[in-house]
Amino acid sequence: ALNYLMCLKEKRSGKIKGRGCADGRKQRLYKTKEETSAPTVAIESLFLTCTIDAKERRTVATTDIPGAFMQTDIDEVIHVRLEGPLATLLAKVNPQLYNKYLESDRKGKPVMYVKLKKALYGTLQAAMLFWKDLTLKLKRWGYEINPYDWCVANKMVSGAQCTVVWHVDDLKISHVDPTVVESLLDLLDGEYGKINPLVTTHGKLHDYLGMTLDYSDDGNVKIVMKDYITKMLDELPDDMNGEAATPASLHLFSIRENPVLLDEANSELFHHFTAKLLFLSKRARPDIQTAVSFLTKRVKAPDEDDYKKLRRTMQYLRGSIELLLTLEADDVRVIKWWVDASYAVHDDMKSHTGGTMSMGKGSIYSASKTQRLNTKSSTEAELVGVDDVSAQILWTRYFLEGQGYLVKDNTLYQDNQSAMLLENNGRALSSKRTRHINVRYFFVTDRIKAKELNVEYCPTGEMVADYFTKPLQGSAFRKLRDIIMNVSRRTTV
Repeated sequence: ALNYLMCLKEKRSGKIKGRGCADGRKQRLYKTKEETSAPTVAIESLFLTCTIDAKERRTVATTDIPGAFMQTDIDEVIHVRLEGPLATLLAKVNPQLYNKYLESDRKGKPVMYVKLKKALYGTLQAAMLFWKDLTLKLKRWGYEINPYDWCVANKMVSGAQCTVVWHVDDLKISHVDPTVVESLLDLLDGEYGKINPLVTTHGKLHDYLGMTLDYSDDGNVKIVMKDYITKMLDELPDDMNGEAATPASLHLFSIRENPVLLDEANSELFHHFTAKLLFLSKRARPDIQTAVSFLTKRVKAPDEDDYKKLRRTMQYLRGSIELLLTLEADDVRVIKWWVDASYAVHDDMKSHTGGTMSMGKGSIYSASKTQRLNTKSSTEAELVGVDDVSAQILWTRYFLEGQGYLVKDNTLYQDNQSAMLLENNGRALSSKRTRHINVRYFFVTDRIKAKELNVEYCPTGEMVADYFTKPLQGSAFRKLRDIIMNVSRRTTV
């Protein structure tokens, strides 16, 4: 039997929420990964749909399905063990029904065994069962699932698209006609709101997945996490006070030969805040991704220099707390990518890849990562960098086409013309210096020939992805950061 737990959680609104759940760890002995996966909308899918919502001036609603798992039938026999006060309290709810099942264990502790009828939180298959249940209902109502994200569904209603995205039991619904949104909400409420009504938000501001989606300005959406940053800054020790102009200094990638490691307490603090920064950087603050990329590789054995680098990033956030990521599209069928690489910048002589994507203003997707192999030239590093981002480049195109938007231009900008020649021509243009490059790094050549991607030259001074390959400073930092975050010059931090 699985032990039953009662968890208390403070929501962003300040309310205390109680949730009963099972300790599902015993299920790992016999459950497969496929059975226990929890499909959730990709953050890239969410940002793409939000940008489209803003471009098409859609009405947006977000809703939370109460007790979602408890409204889904379990698919096997599972027993749960309640003990101590939980067992006693359940017996008090209905003594005539439950008292006969109340026992004592060897230590005299009250205990009760129950068989589940519903997919209780904590059972490993609960999220998958609810996803299947919701998906079947959406299909029954005429929605089609995007093949490139199983948590995005669409339906044409009155000549316009209605889109649903969901993260477990949190849904975002959008359509140009508010009555279409309300109609779907009514259907959902009829299925899942029988015990408690759906908790739905209308209007221009939506708290969704730890972010505020702000549609207040016509044609764009702002991704806001100011409260998250404020709370994080409030938890910092006093030695991290102050502000900084950039997230990292020039020596971000440098590591001492004989570093002084942090003690256990400071090591845990470093790990804790680096994890929080990673969550933030993939959502509302891509401008800290380069620093966070380095910090995440240091969590196993952080040293005093790493602690100072963490402090610098926190000080930058304190000084730029009002900075927002604003996304807007000029044409949802035109995708622009910038990919760059800094050659041999790490102590092990590996290069660093930077990539970013936009459909107009603001970066919908950004990446900053150390390359997995050593390269012999800057040209090779650029080629590997494109391979690092190529999966996302193609996925984005396929996802948008799965949404019904036929991509007419998917352009990759680079500032290395030698790399561009190799990408366009593959091994046909390889010399003795480049012939050793693994054939998989010419995958992009096939995509170019298939007309799924085209490569164009971008001057180094305009290469937005350069921001994600190294810790820039001064005017170069501010110029590219403002492009990535879509910050007007009047409000530049």
